[in-house]
Amino acid sequence: MFKAAKIALLAVVFVSVAGAVVMWLWNALVPDIFGASEITWGQALGLLVLARLLVGGRGHGGPGGRRRWRRHWERKLANMSPEERERWKAARGRDCHGGAAQQAPL
Repeated sequence: MFKAAKIALLAVVFVSVAGAVVMWLWNALVPDIFGASEITWGQALGLLVLARLLVGGRGHGGPGGRRRWRRHWERKLANMSPEERERWKAARGRDCHGGAAQQAPL
């Protein structure tokens, strides 16, 4: 029970601080740049919720989302020839590691 209360308290603190940070950033930047009015802490929390709904989604697709994504790519790679697979891995390495890997054009 103590662990659940501690987690709930940390969640409340995190949401409160996040709302305060959004409010501070908005009030420091947006009125001067765009001429909009300042917002309250509650409006900042509303912006956080709206941003989460519009962009955040549900993380990795809910429970097991990463496993589904991994299975998807494993099936896709299984259907490729060895040459295609190597080119895909090289391109992925280049994209993920700042151009470190060299590859032939796809």
